[in-house]
Amino acid sequence: MSVRIRFSLEPKKRIFSGFAWNCQSAELMVKELAKKMGYQCFRVEGMLLVQLCPEGYIWFNWNKRKLQGESQTNIAGPGFHAAVVEFLECAALEKKLKLKVEDRTGYFLKRDFLAMRQKYFYQWFSDLMDLVSGWDEKGEYMFCWPAIYYIPSRQEGKLITHIRSFSLKEISGMVHSGMSVAFAKDFFIWNEPVKDARYYRNSALVLLNQSCYFMPSQRSTQDFYVNQRIIELLEKAYILDPDIPFPQKTYLNICNLDDHTPMEMDPVNLMDIDDSIGCRKHLVYRKIGNMSFAIPGNFLYDEEDSSAIDHYYDGRDYGGHDYYIYAAVFAGRQAEFKPQWFEQGKAEKILDFELNKARVRVAFYEPEVKPGETRYGVSAQVLYKDQRMNINIVSRKPGERDWALELIKNIRITE
Repeated sequence: MSVRIRFSLEPKKRIFSGFAWNCQSAELMVKELAKKMGYQCFRVEGMLLVQLCPEGYIWFNWNKRKLQGESQTNIAGPGFHAAVVEFLECAALEKKLKLKVEDRTGYFLKRDFLAMRQKYFYQWFSDLMDLVSGWDEKGEYMFCWPAIYYIPSRQEGKLITHIRSFSLKEISGMVHSGMSVAFAKDFFIWNEPVKDARYYRNSALVLLNQSCYFMPSQRSTQDFYVNQRIIELLEKAYILDPDIPFPQKTYLNICNLDDHTPMEMDPVNLMDIDDSIGCRKHLVYRKIGNMSFAIPGNFLYDEEDSSAIDHYYDGRDYGGHDYYIYAAVFAGRQAEFKPQWFEQGKAEKILDFELNKARVRVAFYEPEVKPGETRYGVSAQVLYKDQRMNINIVSRKPGERDWALELIKNIRITE
């Protein structure tokens, strides 16, 4: 069972001057407070969101002259739970608002951090480990992974979490040894009342595991931001505690990708995570309708493309691949192949085959010579029930037909 805080903010009965309480003023209050406290604030699907740390969010929604919301705190950790309470109290104090909080841990009323952490967070973690230790390699392989995100590839003998993957053997050993509290410190991002060395290191691990493309910073603004943020967090962690288990090899790798001079370190307490962190080192899956498709984890999403086709790419100087995809749904009838989709060049070869329950057609085109480059194109359509997936893959070097075909064969039925 998850740990949550639910709350509402509204003016006290006494009318006060200088502050008009409405949706716009409430949103401005949240944004200004987030900026003041060093947190990020943005809108998602009509709701206001404040991010206090990786996997640590507060959701705000305006309803009947109240600013209401909630925060799920069990993944980010007990330190985050306390920080949510602090943020809400600062908002109430700054604008003299009435704050109501539903917090079943009792922390809001008693402020006993250690009791809250032991009874709710460590107990939740212990129960979770007991549960997943009974999983096998054929079933579920993710837990505490963000719901609205890409789906990582399965890793043999491991279970994937937000912060890194853990081997089944590692989890089983922890459960049977009774060392869940020590293990929890490497699972929760914010485990202490303050932002200590583990907070900064664990925040970096989440970025490495979920967001890092492991590509040079000069490739894109996304690479630049995530690489530099990881370096900043890891260096803060080491400065605060040089004895903390530290992912030195991974740190040096990201420094190299960023052309950043690594900080000088004494012999470190090595944290060997290179084989257990970085979901974008592998294929990642995204869902469209009743199917999911695979792309290399280092591919970027083209946010500037306003067309109906989703575009993923790795960059001209970093592989030169483009992956275009969109889906069409035909209500009330079976999807059919559209011949015009395979007229985007002179087809050298067309394949038809079945993929699980889906029908697939793939066309390989003759190379297209353009000024400064040669393009090697592949088109495909995948049909399942009333949905048709349309795909174009472009390479800029020969000999990659099998690679493109393998991507297509990684399409999965998800219903």
